[in-house]
Amino acid sequence: MKKYVITIIILGCLMWAFSALASEAGPRQVVENGVNEVLSILNKPEYKGELNRKQRDELLFKKAQELFDFYSFSMGALGRSWRGFSPAQRDTFISYFSRLIADTYFAKIEGEKLSDLSVRYVTEELLDPTKSGRQRADIFTEVSHGGVVTPVDYRMLKPPGGMWKIYDVKIEGVSLLGNYREQYRERFMDSPDKLIQEVREKVKNED
Repeated sequence: MKKYVITIIILGCLMWAFSALASEAGPRQVVENGVNEVLSILNKPEYKGELNRKQRDELLFKKAQELFDFYSFSMGALGRSWRGFSPAQRDTFISYFSRLIADTYFAKIEGEKLSDLSVRYVTEELLDPTKSGRQRADIFTEVSHGGVVTPVDYRMLKPPGGMWKIYDVKIEGVSLLGNYREQYRERFMDSPDKLIQEVREKVKNED
């Protein structure tokens, strides 16, 4: 029994230490570590091919949940419609929308030959905090692949005591969040349930 208690204490300390280190990581370090881990998953032979797609996609989605602030992403994409969603509807929308965002982001690199892919971290720009006290940062990168250089920028937020997370990705200057906001702008009069059903169908079609 004593050995069991000691083990629990040690594990608890390790988890606390990991959480502390993660919360202290700067925005560029968070992006760099996340990108490296995603590329590692995609490059592993045991996750390649259509037969391993389900396992690969689940691993990638778990990584996306660590990297992305899907709450802020969803709220930004819905704009003023967000206020018309009940807490339960918001949770349901986020659960499907997060899948859609992850599928969209990873689809741009999944299936490609990644041996010559490289990422250059151009600069990190710290911005003024939000009114609610969340820190903000933009990370500018250039992705080189097949002789083509693509600018990919990450917009990030960090709540007090929390960790840096991505709330938008700009690829060649086009905002992923802004793109969805424009799509939904014409649908602001639709009911929350109708929007949720639309996103659910898109996720289903991706699978």
